[in-house]
Amino acid sequence: MGPVASPKAAPDLNQAAQKPTPAEPGIAAEAAQRRLAARKAMLHVKAEPDNLQVRLDDDAQRFVQTLTDSSTGEMLRRYPSEAQLAYARAVMAYLRTQLGR
Repeated sequence: MGPVASPKAAPDLNQAAQKPTPAEPGIAAEAAQRRLAARKAMLHVKAEPDNLQVRLDDDAQRFVQTLTDSSTGEMLRRYPSEAQLAYARAVMAYLRTQLGR
């Protein structure tokens, strides 16, 4: 007969299962927790959106919707965002140069 392979060591079943120690939250986790707390706080505020304005942005050729609370004058929502409008304005400016207007 040939050489006999030694059996692999069996895990020790008598050891208690060790729980991993919790790691410190990273920067992204802390930022997510802050955003979640801010969102929860915002939901508890009694804002009454009662003023919807729709206007046409001539440079972007897009409608802009703004929802405000008339008692505080606070803008609650705006669509599209300023970044989206800036992109649309840049695209429209490029198209105007291509069309010669």
